[in-house]
Amino acid sequence: MTDNGSDQITVIDRESAEVLSRSIDIDKTAHEAPHHLAVDPRARRLFVALAFPPPPDDEKKGPHANHGNASNDGKLAKLDLATLSVEATVDVDENPGDVVLTHDGKKVLVTHFDMRRAMAAAAAGKPPNEMFATIQVWDATSMKKIGARAICVAPHGIAVTGDDKTAIVACYGSDEIALVDLTQKQLPTSRFVLGATEGVLGAPKYGPYSADPSPDDSRILVGDLESKDVRIFDLKTKKFADAIAVGARAMIGAFVDDDAAIVPLQAPDGLVKIDARKNAVLARVSLTKDQCEAPHVVRIDPEHRAFVVCEGDHVQPGAVIEIDPATLAITKRWTTGIYPDGIAFGD
Repeated sequence: MTDNGSDQITVIDRESAEVLSRSIDIDKTAHEAPHHLAVDPRARRLFVALAFPPPPDDEKKGPHANHGNASNDGKLAKLDLATLSVEATVDVDENPGDVVLTHDGKKVLVTHFDMRRAMAAAAAGKPPNEMFATIQVWDATSMKKIGARAICVAPHGIAVTGDDKTAIVACYGSDEIALVDLTQKQLPTSRFVLGATEGVLGAPKYGPYSADPSPDDSRILVGDLESKDVRIFDLKTKKFADAIAVGARAMIGAFVDDDAAIVPLQAPDGLVKIDARKNAVLARVSLTKDQCEAPHVVRIDPEHRAFVVCEGDHVQPGAVIEIDPATLAITKRWTTGIYPDGIAFGD
């Protein structure tokens, strides 16, 4: 897990209560704020985005208030998976968002959740494209940039099709998803609006935050922060099904199988299980602060076990819980560092 508030990586043993943490504080004068990570077990390496947000006095109150508000360049760091030592870093744009590896392990994709850019461009009366932030593609071995393209306003969550040809990106600030052609260096992009009409650029009506693929690569699960719903995008027809209202901020979910998906919810905190084929809610549970405060992301491990990262209050340690994917009941809990917000599996 990335511990955003502790500048560290936390590792849990899924079979025991063991928890280990390793600092990635590469600059003693700055707050690295590691945000999301990707693991390549075959090559024994890990990639993590470092966001370098503004100091606390400059932060606004509220959930994710400083996320997307940095004015300094971020970094992409490559770590040795065995020791968690930093092997290399490269500069990326401000406010790196999601970090994803292609399935072949050759490319690392980074989006930039740069709402600061959007607000500054809007205030200056600049054209819409000046509000766009980039997706960057990096060579996972050499750490050389392969390509970059400004694709939409505040792009965040990334999904990659199984053939590694297309990246699907949730564009929070422009109420759309972007399909990016990874086979070409220019990264040609097409965009699809979530609803009948989008909000004002930089002031989203829906606020898509996450994009996660079904195992059969037919659908994309999109979680929306502002409209408090979940949407399913059909990759064949390039159309969205009707929104599934969940009454809370839909964070980063994951498919359990080709049809069912679990989505973490904030304000109020909970979990919801949906049927993506029938476009309906199957089950819902509430979560207390002691169980899982501010659930951020659900991930399914290679053994089909379900884990949820719990941000906490961003002051005290957060947590990771294992849940029963059928009933959503909590079966195990580990304490992490402060403000965990990403999870990946080492095997």
